[in-house]
Amino acid sequence: MKMYDVENTGENVVYTEYNYTDSSLLNPLQYLWKLYKFKLEETSDTREIVSGGIQQYINRNQLSLLSSSSQEVQLCQVTVEQPKRTQTQATILDLPVNVQLHIMSFLGAADLCRMAQVCHDWSDLTSDNLLWRQRLAWDIKKWSVIGHTTVPSLYREVDSDWTDKEIYLRCSPEINKSLRQQNFHFHQLSSMLRYLLPQKPPMIAMFGPGLESETSGLTGLMFEKNENFTTTGMFPGQFRGGFGSGISLKIKNTNFNLTTLYTSNKHERENIPHEHRLQHNKLLVPVLPDGTNGDESIHYELKPYVKDLCRSVDAFVFVVNAKKDNHMLNKDKIELSAMVNERWSAPHVPVLVLSCVRDKTVAHMPCIEVVKQLELNQLTRPWQVYDCTVDGLLNVPEAFQWVIEQSHRR
Repeated sequence: MKMYDVENTGENVVYTEYNYTDSSLLNPLQYLWKLYKFKLEETSDTREIVSGGIQQYINRNQLSLLSSSSQEVQLCQVTVEQPKRTQTQATILDLPVNVQLHIMSFLGAADLCRMAQVCHDWSDLTSDNLLWRQRLAWDIKKWSVIGHTTVPSLYREVDSDWTDKEIYLRCSPEINKSLRQQNFHFHQLSSMLRYLLPQKPPMIAMFGPGLESETSGLTGLMFEKNENFTTTGMFPGQFRGGFGSGISLKIKNTNFNLTTLYTSNKHERENIPHEHRLQHNKLLVPVLPDGTNGDESIHYELKPYVKDLCRSVDAFVFVVNAKKDNHMLNKDKIELSAMVNERWSAPHVPVLVLSCVRDKTVAHMPCIEVVKQLELNQLTRPWQVYDCTVDGLLNVPEAFQWVIEQSHRR
């Protein structure tokens, strides 16, 4: 007996031929039952056995929908899942506060300011007073410029409410330079307007022990042809014996007159030791107050014709030898205080101090130490100290630009 099994694969209909010789299988009901069991065994791993063809169709569709949706959910979870932080992982924020401050103490001022913009925690930590006080104590010895508005001790002496961070940012030459660069166009416009307005060239008097020591070559380099200073002529002295004559110079389209004051002639300057320089100073006269005895009571005043010159100058330049082993600065302040005394010099006249060494191979005294030795905080007029090198005129043009600009502010 031949019987056929019909299978629909979706694309084609397959007929399978069976030859049955067993009479027990000739019964159609038995044949159908065996065929039904055979089909169930093929799908028993994924499908549930239920009665009824319609119910099987519904269950199959539900299983297919659930399986596809679960795959999509798993796919979404894989794409957005982030690696979990384990207990062994840590950041700098997990360190103790004192450890974080110790790490920050090795950073510069610019780096600390950048860290303050990261988060609130770092903003609070980088504003710590002790941190900035330590930073100031380290960096102030490297500063090449200190002035009457940028000396940190000024803000502490007046008991200001400024924090150590604010004092540092106000006094730091690096920060002030960056601020000037940000306002570059404003400064250029101001300079152009000052250039267009007619102004008399300022009269600057330059003096000091630095002109009579190993840094005495400063004036010669300034008067020679160079890229910073241009000699435009000479002017006669207006006082007794031609005292007060000098050289007319130009720096960046700005003219000024420079008179150089020496304590004695060249032969005496070369042979008199520095410790005896004050006694042989021909610009000064010793004065002994009535009823006092001894050299400690002597103070010095300018000679009359020097006083007349000081009343007519618009700025002072005091040159000192800032070699590290120079221990005479404390005595050099006597000459400075006598020259800029308010009795014959207006209080608005600025003072520029050139802290000079011969060349870069000479160890330089810190700028803040020059301020302390000369007691510049006692002056009641604008002042500024610049670290300078005679060889190459390092920082000398910038220093003269400052004093010329200050001389125009009356």
